[in-house]
Amino acid sequence: MRNKWFLLRYKVNMTIRYDIMKKSDYRKSMYLMLKSFLQEDNASEFHNLKPLNQLKSAIRREIGFPVINNANGTDESNYNKRALLIYLVKAFLFKADDAGFIKHHNLKRCIQIASILGEFGYIVDVADTDDLDFKPSKSHSLVINVRHNLRETDTIVEKNSINIYLATSLYHKQHNSNIRRRHDLLFEGRGRRVQLRRIYPEEMPYVERSDAIICIGNEFIMNTWREAFKVPTYTFNNYGFKDTEFVFDSKDFSIARKNFLFFASRSQTQKGLDLLLEIFPSHPDLHLYICSEFAKEEDFCACYHKELYETPNIHPIGWVAVNGPEYYELVKKCAFVIHPTCSEGQPGSVVQCMHSGLIPLVTREAGIDTEDFGITFADDSREEIERVIIEVSELPESWHRQRSVRTREVAEYKFSEDAFMDRWRDILAEILNCAGK
Repeated sequence: MRNKWFLLRYKVNMTIRYDIMKKSDYRKSMYLMLKSFLQEDNASEFHNLKPLNQLKSAIRREIGFPVINNANGTDESNYNKRALLIYLVKAFLFKADDAGFIKHHNLKRCIQIASILGEFGYIVDVADTDDLDFKPSKSHSLVINVRHNLRETDTIVEKNSINIYLATSLYHKQHNSNIRRRHDLLFEGRGRRVQLRRIYPEEMPYVERSDAIICIGNEFIMNTWREAFKVPTYTFNNYGFKDTEFVFDSKDFSIARKNFLFFASRSQTQKGLDLLLEIFPSHPDLHLYICSEFAKEEDFCACYHKELYETPNIHPIGWVAVNGPEYYELVKKCAFVIHPTCSEGQPGSVVQCMHSGLIPLVTREAGIDTEDFGITFADDSREEIERVIIEVSELPESWHRQRSVRTREVAEYKFSEDAFMDRWRDILAEILNCAGK
């Protein structure tokens, strides 16, 4: 371990010395160097270390963030307008087959938005959402920004440009209120506090100056923004990864209807894992498979240690790569993906499982219209969630088969990459038409 830290420091120092005269190349090489190091043999031991995150933050403060000019690599002589996308620069530094694109939808989404902007005749520049020191060196007639709390708002919001905010959650005040309520309920039931995670700033200067808002999710999510900001607001669905297998013929629904998959990332209390851990120990014939980064939240694990690690029908698996062997084994075992979140945009993890035929059981805050294929809880109370879990586990196999097929059909039609691209084209066309551009 000690030798690896020395090796990392050595690589950082050598990169700084070698590239210090070429700032752009320097920034890119630092990003790629750190990523490459973490993929070396035995480097996985670093992923759960807090010092690594501190080191990454220190490197970013030192070198800043690269800015990708002309991200689509177009012939600029054929274009007369530029767009600025403030989102995730690293998406443009990865190779097309990088595993990072499977871990979260937002990386590929970033590239796709840039591609669509190119279709509308824009040269697209990309800055990183965490680069608070970024100041545009070029003039942009269109800005799409996922960031809300700018230090230099006036340098981003250009007088004659169309400014669009890209929202990936509920409106922040409602989001924060919902999370605090969940934590208060946990404290009432357990008598202990866990860390508040993902509390967002409520002052949003960029949004206040925006001409439109585009948010991920359904009308419920959109309305939380529309009520707060009186500008045109649009919504789009998340999508599952292409080539996802539909697990159906090999599934025994008489068994699968008793098995539920919790498939998420971080912020377990926000996602509702605590509620599920309160419910399933009372129903030993029902099984909960937990695939998330719960282990990184030590306070949460300590609070629910018995339920997580000492309950036979609860299976704490951890992070699972999408479309890998372990993922498909879990999909084969389970009939449902369950996500009693208190705040989202629209969880890609749930949408991904829908592509595999898992029936979604979600709260309205998940931003998914379950229509005739899934179930939306009437509210997010423990009693309501438990009622639905018991009820669906006792329904006949035919019901589960029908709903699984229907879930896959809807996922392919409404929650696909093609549907995402088409929706974004429609949204941008309407915004630009209204602006007369």
